Amino acid sequence: MNAESPWDDDRRFYGKDDFGDTSFEDEHYGPNDAGEFTVDEAPRCTQCDRPVDPDRALCKECERDTELESENPYGPIHDDVSVTYEKRIDALAFAVVPAKSRFEAIVKATLAFDARENALKKPAGFDGMTFELLHEADDPDIRPFNIGWGALPEAVPVASERGLELFNKAHNRTNWGDHLSEGPEVDFEPEPDIYLYDEDGTAICRAGQFIDLIDSYTVPDDPSDYTQPEYGSTDEELWIVPAFTLSVHPTTDG
Repeated sequence: MNAESPWDDDRRFYGKDDFGDTSFEDEHYGPNDAGEFTVDEAPRCTQCDRPVDPDRALCKECERDTELESENPYGPIHDDVSVTYEKRIDALAFAVVPAKSRFEAIVKATLAFDARENALKKPAGFDGMTFELLHEADDPDIRPFNIGWGALPEAVPVASERGLELFNKAHNRTNWGDHLSEGPEVDFEPEPDIYLYDEDGTAICRAGQFIDLIDSYTVPDDPSDYTQPEYGSTDEELWIVPAFTLSVHPTTDG
């Protein structure tokens, strides 16, 4: 009968003699007994569990986030008081931009007013809205302006019957500021008597700016040659895009 193989009995356990000349070390180090040996753990951030210095409760990242949250102008000021923002429409504004279609004109007008908004000095807690394109506005907000301006399109070529009407009204109602200063041209803050803005978001409030705006663009003498807004044109021409100028005021509810 063959000698019993060490693999025949699953219950067999190996001893130190089965591995040649080896030695076993105590898995615990130091003078303490195994049951008495402890390791001091580094203190942890109370929010994200990162290691922190012994004298700190929060890590630097969590401290910074906490500070930002405490400075949030939109958060509640008290358990039963919160900040909301009231939008007030001040006046109409018109972006006059070169484009080939209604869609392109709306996109360029959006960029123009965004550039304008970013250039303005905003008060603390301001929510960033200073303009709202007509195609984003609600009908109840638009109707009061139809009395003085007529039906307002979302965007229309200046070289069209409706475009010329709006362009001329905006021109005639602008308080041109050339007489206010003999110095170089400066950009004014938006006022109810400034209506035209170029593709860079600059307020057109001086005669020189207006001439530069319409330079190289002509309006056909024959109305039958006007651009059809629904089709646009193959070449760039000026489009006029109505928008609202807005004032946003923080209010509290409690």
